[in-house]
Amino acid sequence: MSKIIAPNKQYSGISAGVTFVNGVGETYDSNLIAWFESHGYEIEKKTQGEEATTSGIKKITEDSEDRPKSVKNTSKK
Repeated sequence: MSKIIAPNKQYSGISAGVTFVNGVGETYDSNLIAWFESHGYEIEKKTQGEEATTSGIKKITEDSEDRPKSVKNTSKK
């Protein structure tokens, strides 16, 4: 996903199907990214590591599987 930064930092609205809030919008569409760039918008391309993914969630889940599910009470009454 790329962040599109409008020349007008106060712009809030929809341009070319991209919603902008305070001059910032986001899109995956490479054609729109190229269009915005050719019209003076600043483009910040996010790397894969910066984007929210489920891989981090999966890692946490996998780690938690190593922990005991419950502790058995071994005390004698």
